[in-house]
Amino acid sequence: MDRRLRQLPLRAYSALPFLPSERRYNLTVSSAKKFIWFRVAKVGTRTILNTLKSANVPLDLEEESRLHYFPNLRRDYFKFAFVRNPWDRLVSGWMNKVVDRNFFGFDDNALARMREFPNFIDYVASLDMAKCDRHLALQSSLIDLNNVDFIGRMERFEEDFSAVLGRIGVNSPEIGRKNASGARMSYRDYYDGETAKKARDIYERDISIFGYEF
Repeated sequence: MDRRLRQLPLRAYSALPFLPSERRYNLTVSSAKKFIWFRVAKVGTRTILNTLKSANVPLDLEEESRLHYFPNLRRDYFKFAFVRNPWDRLVSGWMNKVVDRNFFGFDDNALARMREFPNFIDYVASLDMAKCDRHLALQSSLIDLNNVDFIGRMERFEEDFSAVLGRIGVNSPEIGRKNASGARMSYRDYYDGETAKKARDIYERDISIFGYEF
């Protein structure tokens, strides 16, 4: 049988309107403004959500986590996400979730070890990066890369988020950064050659897909 004919059933199946997404995602959805935001933790999520709320954008799903959605029912929706340099995101997650508070629930001895950044990197390296806590998971696992229209960058956040607001028809308000970590050192200062390589190995897929460098 011709290969194209063999592919017809698969194509018909993939076009079914109620076929759910293969993975679960952390979603914010507005039917009024016709957008889906794939939320990537530690990438401006508080700022984006607070800006949408301050602009009175109606949200059907505000901060839902680990949901299937139906891509074929939302083809006309604008789908966007934001990503961040993985080395920078890892430092931010460690500072916020380990140094500032024991978000992951380590016992006292483990917490003391995890507050040493090289030890925390070793801990992260032991995790399943596609299934672990969203603050550490691969960013590429948190975005439906086959159904996303725009991926903004934390490194040019205001410019890219203003473009998103224009695309969804929201008058661009002043974008007030929340949870900004501008007071800390550059993320590069937390690494040496060995730990930078370990982080590269952990987030190799994100680094490749999104084109980041240390």
